[in-house]
Amino acid sequence: MGHEAERHHIIRSVSDMTRWGTLDPAGGSVSVRAGTGNIVSTTASSAFVRWDITARNLMVYSPEGSIVERATDLAPPDAPLHMAIYREFPNCNAIVHSHAPYSLAFASLGLGVPSCTNKLDTMGEVPCFTSDDPAVKEDVLTGRVDIEVAECMGSRPDVIAGYLLTVNPQMLEHFGPRAGELDRHGLGFVVYRHGVFVFARHLDEAVENLTRIEVSARTALFQATLHGGISGIKPDALHNPGGTWSDSVYSGNSR
Repeated sequence: MGHEAERHHIIRSVSDMTRWGTLDPAGGSVSVRAGTGNIVSTTASSAFVRWDITARNLMVYSPEGSIVERATDLAPPDAPLHMAIYREFPNCNAIVHSHAPYSLAFASLGLGVPSCTNKLDTMGEVPCFTSDDPAVKEDVLTGRVDIEVAECMGSRPDVIAGYLLTVNPQMLEHFGPRAGELDRHGLGFVVYRHGVFVFARHLDEAVENLTRIEVSARTALFQATLHGGISGIKPDALHNPGGTWSDSVYSGNSR
C-alpha cells in the first residue's frame, strides 16, 4: 500500500472534521494530490460508514481517473470535479467537500456564503453554483446525452453527469480568473442543495478554510435571527439561482 503519508493525513483530517461537526454522514469527500501526481481519495462509502475509516479504505487514482490502488469502494460522485480542479489549478493539492449544516442552509437557497467574520474576508467571494441534477440525469438515462465514466468511478453516468455538465463549467468560469489567489489562500463555493467545497494548497489549509466558511455561515444565520428571523434570508434558488447575499433583502441593519 503506497502513499501512506497522504492516507494518514486524510484520516487525521477526517477525524478532526467529524469531531468538530463540519463533516457528517450526510455525504462529503476528501482528496489530496500526492507528489506523484496521483489523487488519494476517500470513497463513495466513506460518509455512509460514519467516516469510521482506515488507510485501507482510501483509494488512489490517476489524474485521468484510472485506478492506481483499489480500496473497499470506488471514488465518490464528485470525483470529476476533483479531477477538473487538480487539472486546471496546479497550485491546488487538496479538496474537501462537506454537507456541513450552516453552509448547506445557504446552498439550499441558492445563496453564496456571506463574509460575516474577518477570517472569511481573506478568502474572497464564496459563490453558489446551480446544479440541474434531475434534468441532466434524465438526459443521461434516456440516452440523449452520453457520459464517459472514469475507471475509478464505476458505471453510474447519471450520478456524475451533474458535475461534468453543470458544476464543472461554472467552477472553471468563476475561479479560472482567480487562480492566482491560491498562492495566498484557499478558494471555496457551495453547490445548490449539495453543500460546500474548498480547494487549497494543502489539506490543513483546506480544512481551515472549510471551517471559516462554516463559521461565517453560522454567524450570518444568527445575525438574521437577531434582525427578525426568516425575513433576513429571503432569496430562493428557484427564483434566484446562483444568488449572492447582496441580492437578499437583508442588509445587516434592518431595524
